[in-house]
Amino acid sequence: MTNLYSQSFKIDKSNHSKVFLSTIQYMSPADESIPYGGFNACAYATLCKGPCLGKTSGRMVTDPAKKARIKRTLLFKWDKKAYGTQLRKETDAHIRKAKKLDRIPAGRLNGCTDILWENVRFDGLNMMERYPEMVWYDYTKWPLEKRPSTPNYHLTFSRSEETTLEQIQYSLDGGRNVAVVFDRVPTEWEGWTVIDGDADDMRWLDPVGVIVGLKAKGAARKDITGFVVRLATKIVDGKIVKL
Repeated sequence: MTNLYSQSFKIDKSNHSKVFLSTIQYMSPADESIPYGGFNACAYATLCKGPCLGKTSGRMVTDPAKKARIKRTLLFKWDKKAYGTQLRKETDAHIRKAKKLDRIPAGRLNGCTDILWENVRFDGLNMMERYPEMVWYDYTKWPLEKRPSTPNYHLTFSRSEETTLEQIQYSLDGGRNVAVVFDRVPTEWEGWTVIDGDADDMRWLDPVGVIVGLKAKGAARKDITGFVVRLATKIVDGKIVKL
């Protein structure tokens, strides 16, 4: 059995706070698992499929990491009972570890996917209901009107190349911050305050009404689709040129 939870550099940065103890699950982003009998785990994925950090950055590009993502995804799809048993087992262990360290447990189930975990139930309860002592959080491309806020689940909306400024404002007005990938993270963008989303992964502690700025990493650094907002560079004849 491949463990469902793992760690990442950004999660480790969050854990340095000595207040929270975070963990994360990486399943196959978008349609990566489909050739192996899986499913599209990111319903609103667009051109972000190419530069997705879930498969193009750090250790995520390695074959073992890919195989582990696919294995978790297939288990979730084809044996929900076994998946749920393993998820509860690992969550129980994470909570015990957090209590031993006198920390607050936190977790992301969508490390690089966009599954509606509030609708996934094991023995009648979703994970937020079953483990109210955990801080649950994720990023999502589901628009606010199609994925309203639910108790004990903090969500940050992720901008895509198709997202309009009006849609960003709508999300902010609804109390949901917006993550934007930049080539250089500013302190302000389009009149909105931008915070450094790479400093840690504790999105539930962010002030309300801000842009969560993320630096382009992995394949995103070469993205020319508009997914990355370019402030220090521009696209000229299909090539990235410094300003």
